[in-house]
Amino acid sequence: MTEADSTYVNAAELLALSLHHLDDADTRRPIVEIPTLDDSLLPFRPFPALAIAMAGHVLSAWKVRMFQVERAERGERIRFFTAAGSERGRVFRACTVFDPELGTQRVVELCGHAFCSNGAPASPGSRCADHLGDPVPDGCGPDHWLHMAGEAGRSVEHARDGLTETEALAVHAIRAGVPMAQVGRASGIPRWTVHALLGERSAGVPEDVDSSDDPACWPLVLTPVRDITVADVRRVYDFTGDDIAEPAPDRVLARKDRWYAYEPLRRNGPFLVHAEDEHGFTLEWWQMREHLPEHLLARCGDERRRRDMYEPPWQCDDCDY
Repeated sequence: MTEADSTYVNAAELLALSLHHLDDADTRRPIVEIPTLDDSLLPFRPFPALAIAMAGHVLSAWKVRMFQVERAERGERIRFFTAAGSERGRVFRACTVFDPELGTQRVVELCGHAFCSNGAPASPGSRCADHLGDPVPDGCGPDHWLHMAGEAGRSVEHARDGLTETEALAVHAIRAGVPMAQVGRASGIPRWTVHALLGERSAGVPEDVDSSDDPACWPLVLTPVRDITVADVRRVYDFTGDDIAEPAPDRVLARKDRWYAYEPLRRNGPFLVHAEDEHGFTLEWWQMREHLPEHLLARCGDERRRRDMYEPPWQCDDCDY
């Protein structure tokens, strides 16, 4: 199956050999020895079903003929294998996992970085978060791996409709007819939260009420207790470009008693403030709390101020901005 000085395996030949041995009296008996890429002195000795799973995946999913076995320690139920793609710089990796419920070998795509055990976030050979900086295939941009992982992540989030994974499972379970009490116990989400996630309301919105009456649509605003300069904040951004700006330390970003919109980048900060001259900067939560006067840089606006600054979207028959 392999050359004396090579770890490469011909998937088509291995598949043919495995099919030939499926009728053996002992189908758990190894049919071939394959050298591995790790430092192990023991070769990989697959039985027919395992060899068929690996070779079949290489031929059908990766569409290549030659592959290598990374590692397969004695007693280890997971075997890792890899292959070079048809395009230069593209590498495929996967592992076989025994599924006790099905009684068969299952193949799981892995990150294309050698000896990484993380799953592939997107298509075969894509890189996990730990290896987004790996060299990219010829003809691809430097953000190739990040783009693939980002697209896959957005697709998963879109399918969950903005819910967490647990929330999405709870909603789907209710819609599938699982009793509310069982959903609550399994997910840990209170029933009133599940009702809200399902979009249940006691009554519809009256005709004379629109988005300008909804506090969730009003912008978050703050006002500095003194002029805020570049030296006061950690990050400054230029909204006219993609790079972090580097203005002078004494440049004023936000002036005392003026109102500025802001948005949370995470639940408890930092908060991005939309400041003067198409600039933005970030504040931490402890810089916006009046009970910490020694650190206070800005006060958050009250509900009336937020509503006064609300600008309803401009609507016409063909668009909605």
